Amino acid sequence: MKMSLFNIHDVTLFITVTLCLFLATFQFFYPDKNRIAKYFLLVFLIDIAIGVGAVLLLWQPAIKIHPLIDSYAIPYLLFGSLLLKGPLLYCYVAAATTPDYRFESFNIFHLMPFVIYFLVLAITSHNTGNIHAYSDKLTRILSFYEWHSVKIIPLVYALMATHKLYQHRKVLTTQASSFSPGILWLDILVWGTLFNWGWSLGTHILGFYLGASVADKFGILDNYITSGLISALLVYSLIHTNRQLSVNMDSRTMFPELNTEGKIVEKIIHCMEVEKLFLNPRLNIERMAEHINLPYREVSALINKHFHVNFNEYVNFYRINEAKKLLSDTQFINVPINEIYAQAGFNSKSAFHRFFSRLVGVSPTEFRKLSAAAMKTNCTATV
Repeated sequence: MKMSLFNIHDVTLFITVTLCLFLATFQFFYPDKNRIAKYFLLVFLIDIAIGVGAVLLLWQPAIKIHPLIDSYAIPYLLFGSLLLKGPLLYCYVAAATTPDYRFESFNIFHLMPFVIYFLVLAITSHNTGNIHAYSDKLTRILSFYEWHSVKIIPLVYALMATHKLYQHRKVLTTQASSFSPGILWLDILVWGTLFNWGWSLGTHILGFYLGASVADKFGILDNYITSGLISALLVYSLIHTNRQLSVNMDSRTMFPELNTEGKIVEKIIHCMEVEKLFLNPRLNIERMAEHINLPYREVSALINKHFHVNFNEYVNFYRINEAKKLLSDTQFINVPINEIYAQAGFNSKSAFHRFFSRLVGVSPTEFRKLSAAAMKTNCTATV
């Protein structure tokens, strides 16, 4: 009787790796995500695939590459992926929910658990007498404290990502367009990983107190939870993409006048001058395109063609005009400029001052003084 090389649990792990890589590729080429968020998500999903693949190689005795790789490289790869997945998740959520997100140097701090682990590993493995002593040292390193850290740290980052998502939802509720297509994706990802990594920590604790056999049983279920989460994300991505394509096609069928450039430009101008979308500090090209049911690349191209500026400059032109009205209005004479720029739709003080000085020729403070002097002169002349 022939023994099967792989069991159902091995097949599940292999499928999870495949789905992770497919989802990473799919999301990376999806057009409606900002570039930094796409890179974080790509690396996060690849990291998950590496971790699951390392588990598969460790579990499956029939797969042997080389003694050094099997005994050392794969465990290191597993622990490295476990320590990186938490920071990668948090950075992705931060980039996806923060307008104009930039990766700052202090974000390198999130790599500290990863660096510390391999630094300790290098110190404790230094000057090892022979391969057997090295093996014993590795066994000790991949033990009590290390397993605690790789189970607790990801869960801490999952909680941080949940808090970040909660703050993002609070901001969305204050806006007229409170629904964002990506919010459900983030809900599935964040809450799914929180449950997944919470289950993993619980399994680790049970194994510590009740024995390895109990941990193995719950650990197998942990792998199925990971597979289910990745599958849910992939299914949602496919459904949302299909729905988005249907909306774009329906809009062109129901409103054929929007197929002409002139009508689209009129729609863009209407969004700015009548609906005043520029007052939303989180407005971006994707949100505007979704608002008028058109591909964002087409909207961006038309703005460049007809107004000879990019999207940010086009929106900031309206915001500067709004700021000029507020600075010239006597009712806002005592309102600090730091509040004026926010009311005009800017979310950055430096960007406001930069654009204002460039477009108007003077600073906001100087403009307010000149407007007040002009009004005073007009009043005197009238009298």
